[in-house]
Amino acid sequence: MRQTRLFVYYYIVLSAVFWFGRLYIIEVYHMKQGPVPQEAFHTLIEWVSLFAFLYIVPLLVAGFVGLIRFAKSKELPLFLGVLLSLLYIPLAIGAGFVLNFIFILLFYGFAP
Repeated sequence: MRQTRLFVYYYIVLSAVFWFGRLYIIEVYHMKQGPVPQEAFHTLIEWVSLFAFLYIVPLLVAGFVGLIRFAKSKELPLFLGVLLSLLYIPLAIGAGFVLNFIFILLFYGFAP
């Protein structure tokens, strides 16, 4: 229960920092009006990419921990637990790429 609360607090603080930082970048570089300098796009994509990593990696780690807890609660044999863990890795990598793409598309868009 304590880990769940910490996880939620982490995402709340992370979301606030991300959102206010994103708004700050948009305001400083006047990205709502044109023309927008290339430096603005570069700064924004760095910000969005950093936070995509900070959002996605803990989520994938939490999924792995959940898988290990599931295997222990069902008292699966060691071989089956290791097999599930090995199958989770390519699934997590694929999900991480898709989630990264979606996150960047949502918060950065099709900018240059």
